[in-house]
Amino acid sequence: MTPAPAPDAGTAASASSSSSRVVTATTSLTASARTALTGPSGPALLRGVLGSVLLTLGGFGTGALPVDGGPAARVGLIGFAFGHGEILALALTWTGVVLLVTAWLALGPRAVSGRLATRDAVWATALWSLPLLPAVPLFSRDAWSYLAQGAMTAAGVDPYEFGPEANPGAFSVEVSPDWQSTATPYGPLHLLAMRILVALSGGHPGVGVLLLRLAVFAALGALVALVVTAARRTGVHPGAAVWMACMSPLSVIHLAGGLHNEIFPLVACLGAVVLTLDRRYAWAGAAIGVAVAFKATAVIVAPFLLWIALDARRRDRAVTRPAIRALGDTAVAAAAAGAVFALATLASGTGLGWLNAISVSDRVINYLSAPTAAAHLIHAVTDSPGFEDVLAVTRRIGQVLLAATLVAVWWCHRRDRLTAVRGIMLALLAFVVLNSLAWPWYHLWVAAFWVLARPGRRATTVAVAVVVFLVMAIGPNGSTSLYSPVVTGIAVVASLATGWWWWRATAEG
Repeated sequence: MTPAPAPDAGTAASASSSSSRVVTATTSLTASARTALTGPSGPALLRGVLGSVLLTLGGFGTGALPVDGGPAARVGLIGFAFGHGEILALALTWTGVVLLVTAWLALGPRAVSGRLATRDAVWATALWSLPLLPAVPLFSRDAWSYLAQGAMTAAGVDPYEFGPEANPGAFSVEVSPDWQSTATPYGPLHLLAMRILVALSGGHPGVGVLLLRLAVFAALGALVALVVTAARRTGVHPGAAVWMACMSPLSVIHLAGGLHNEIFPLVACLGAVVLTLDRRYAWAGAAIGVAVAFKATAVIVAPFLLWIALDARRRDRAVTRPAIRALGDTAVAAAAAGAVFALATLASGTGLGWLNAISVSDRVINYLSAPTAAAHLIHAVTDSPGFEDVLAVTRRIGQVLLAATLVAVWWCHRRDRLTAVRGIMLALLAFVVLNSLAWPWYHLWVAAFWVLARPGRRATTVAVAVVVFLVMAIGPNGSTSLYSPVVTGIAVVASLATGWWWWRATAEG
């Protein structure tokens, strides 16, 4: 019998080295978590974890449940979604929200004063998000729509022409009745990503939601890394940037919980900014192409990259014509963006129909959009008979004001890279306020750039109060709360009280 060959010494050493690195990394990670949890941030971190656990549990009775009732129904607790059970589920959910909000606020004064360790902010994002892994979609039914659109693409039904009802099946039945006949406004890369998730799910919507949540968690991790990098590039404290952009209750509830696809183009846009700061213009353009292929909102960020490139060229003493060189850098980025967008469109096989479908979101009416709020106010004060006519006028005015504001903000923030980053934040804020439609998760774009823009104490006080209001603007099942005078009143009082508390807390800190 031929003896077995002796193991290769090099292979054994390599395996041993890999194992050692894994053990070292695990030990380091554990030590980091222990330090965060036992340090000054510990009580707030643990409070936020409890809040996320309660959100998950309460969501099984009051979240955006699947038609079969979800996990609670499968284990025989169908009453958790009705009557007294639903009241208990609502109590658990809103208690979880309160715990998350107060945990975030507790760390806020230290964050804005530069005393919140970046490590603690990163762990807060992770520890407050991970308990939501087994949750049903929370505060929105959009995740079900995303998967249904992926199923439509796989079946050869054009999501830019038809709504989910045109492709009956396990995924379309989960879509809200409000959106069954509505085409999607999202880009080709969104459809391609959802098609892949649907294929991997084996035709099971619940598995699809789990896969989507894993993708969102991965993107949230990328967002944390990019926010930290951008903060270091622009000279602001990374802990403060992560506090506002990643670990706020808006991020935890509407990204980790609600699974909104805003996270994907947002990560790509922030990546484009970081790459431009690093003078990697072709890669920055490619990132913009990816972002736009997910959602058209990303176009707002692109023009400001010219000012960042121009500032870099001006700082380079070897460059004699900085404006010409910056235009060349921008042309390279634009070519890369166009190429990536074209490849994404070809890969999805859906064409450019989404450009016509973008306007479908205008059918949604809520107070979070300034033009819509103005239409409600004008209609109530004048008692005019045609609300739709008033709304059409205010939305058109909003579009004109938005276009003018975007151009003005872009031109006025051309001085250097720091003012360009501030311009990005202001342009995104203008879009959220003046657009025909606004949802709480739209504000995550603004939050991602907030600290990078170096806002003052007064502006941050307003921002914190707005976050608290937005957290209460949507119910756990995805319904809009703003048409309930009681809920709206509570939200307004809570936000004002938070603003008052924040002003005093930051004055002392």
